[in-house]
Amino acid sequence: NLPRIDYTDGCGSLLLEPQSTNLYLNSDTLVTQSNATSASAYTVSFYGTGTITFSGTHTGTLVGTGLNDRVSVTFTATSGTLISTISGSCTKGQLENLTYPTSYIPTQGVISTRLKDIATNSSNASLINSEEGVLYAEISALADEATTKSISINSGSSTNVVRISFFSNVILARIVSPSGTTSNLTYTVPSINDFYKVAFKYNATLNNHALYVNGALRFTSTQVIDLGSSLTTLSFADGNAGGNFYGKTKALAVFKTALTDEQLTLLTTI
Repeated sequence: NLPRIDYTDGCGSLLLEPQSTNLYLNSDTLVTQSNATSASAYTVSFYGTGTITFSGTHTGTLVGTGLNDRVSVTFTATSGTLISTISGSCTKGQLENLTYPTSYIPTQGVISTRLKDIATNSSNASLINSEEGVLYAEISALADEATTKSISINSGSSTNVVRISFFSNVILARIVSPSGTTSNLTYTVPSINDFYKVAFKYNATLNNHALYVNGALRFTSTQVIDLGSSLTTLSFADGNAGGNFYGKTKALAVFKTALTDEQLTLLTTI
């Protein structure tokens, strides 16, 4: 029940990751071993100056670059047995059935699973205005994959929601009314692994919505959206436990009023 804070870029950020399993049996100091694989993507990572040579369901090598450096490789295996031959110093090794490496999962003789991170108790209905406001976040995603990762103000469902999402290399700001009417504002980014300061201004009274990213106005909309009066919850999801946000968060805020263009520019300037 403690948050995990990531300091890899020198500044702390809340880290939320999906469930993952380390398939290597002796992670602290890797030894040559075999693992069953399916026909899907896997990622191997380790620290050190050694080398892992792969054979069987995948062929290739992963070469370490330093005692304190983490290297990784992602590949698509076939169904069968993957043999990882270890030479030199390979520590904190990890084999995951994912398209990217997650934080280190120690193992001692058996595989180990880290459950997905869940952030709760992040709502206060008195601080949320259903008619107008700003949802602000400084965030990065873990990988460029075609799944939606959202932070939202909602009423407990995927309708009647104001949200900011990553989808592949796009930042998507979306308003959904109780009847299902939507307004979408988008901005394509060069790399979702970088941090972005994102502010989504919504104004259901004036039908004036705007997306600001890194100090600039990126998209506007005058779509007529009636949000009702029941936005009550701030979630690391799209409102109904779907679209969980897996990534890093340095800042998160909700403003009860629609800020000015000058304020939004200042708020999101990096």
